[in-house]
Amino acid sequence: MNRNADTLRLKELILEEVTLTQEPLTFGKLAKIFVIERKILKKAVEDLIAAGELTYTYRHGCSFIEKSFAKPVRVSEHIVLVPHGLSFTGGPGDLVIRLRHGISFGSGDHPTTRLALRGIEQAFHETGRFINKSNSLALDIGTGSGVLAIACLLFGVKRAIGIDTDSCARKEAEENAEINGLGKRIEISDLTVAEIEGEFSIVTANLRYPTLISLYPVLVDLTGKGSMLVISGIKVSEADKLSGFYSKKHFRWLHEEKEKGWAGLVFKRI
Repeated sequence: MNRNADTLRLKELILEEVTLTQEPLTFGKLAKIFVIERKILKKAVEDLIAAGELTYTYRHGCSFIEKSFAKPVRVSEHIVLVPHGLSFTGGPGDLVIRLRHGISFGSGDHPTTRLALRGIEQAFHETGRFINKSNSLALDIGTGSGVLAIACLLFGVKRAIGIDTDSCARKEAEENAEINGLGKRIEISDLTVAEIEGEFSIVTANLRYPTLISLYPVLVDLTGKGSMLVISGIKVSEADKLSGFYSKKHFRWLHEEKEKGWAGLVFKRI
């Protein structure tokens, strides 16, 4: 068998395993999955890192092999995240979001961001674009890099508000809005969610479970019939409980997706 073909196939399988696995992968775990000579596996991983396909991240005293976001990455059928400064031309129907590398959450390298972006796409697939509604408005709670608010605008919402208590996050969100030519359509604010008023066509919240539970009455007040709610930041083990809590009265559950132990949910206001 052709050695080059074997190497290429091995790299394809490694990429697939890293992308689809529900648990973070160390090299040791990868070596238990691919029962081959360690030096061959190591060379394949090193080649994928050199090619910008994979990267090592360091958390909790361990090094993990993860998909690299230092190059254009498609996170859903239509959404492609592109580091600012890289040349990339999307295909028909693509929504290209350019992000400057910063310290704020929301670069796309964490599953919860990807789940939220796919949830937004699902929400627009469910309801149709808001392109013809001049008063359509999105709210992104804890906006971070601003990526979720930007995605809502690119799908057709006319205006968006992103709120965050972190001044660094607000600055980066404003920069990313400008990079994507959306600076005039998005407002980045230091207001708390309790201070926000109005009715929003879509609300996004990539937050942890206790916060999402406490926000329920506020989200009821900020949405009207037909409004969409996209939630991420919750563990798979928390998803059923949260979905049941939100679906009791004011929201109808529409969609759930899981990735690497995290879950994203989409609801519609009824």
